[in-house]
Amino acid sequence: MTMVAATVIAYENDMPYFLVVPEGDDYTFFSIKIHSHDETATSLGKILSAFKEHGVKNFDHWRLGELSAVREGDNLMSLYSFEVSDWQAVAKEVAPGMVFEPADKIRPLLTTLEPAAFTSFEDL
Repeated sequence: MTMVAATVIAYENDMPYFLVVPEGDDYTFFSIKIHSHDETATSLGKILSAFKEHGVKNFDHWRLGELSAVREGDNLMSLYSFEVSDWQAVAKEVAPGMVFEPADKIRPLLTTLEPAAFTSFEDL
């Protein structure tokens, strides 16, 4: 079994906002389990399906931004990031338990990113 994570990023007044999951006083990225025996879908497809299951109805304005990695304990997970222009619309769609927070509020979570693992899909 593999874990894969994702976030949605939007900007307001030059401040990035990230879609995250509150856990007590901390935050985590939205993540799902992918079973190794499931060879019918990609990790990206599974993430999009999971967002759909959590209320997202329209992916028309979602732009795949970067593939990175995030450390959770001893595990390193792939992290997909999507960019949207209207984060308030996404915030209304997603299930309770996921919120947009400004980067300065989730700074400890952002330090779990592995910068050497960033890949921009524009560069591919």
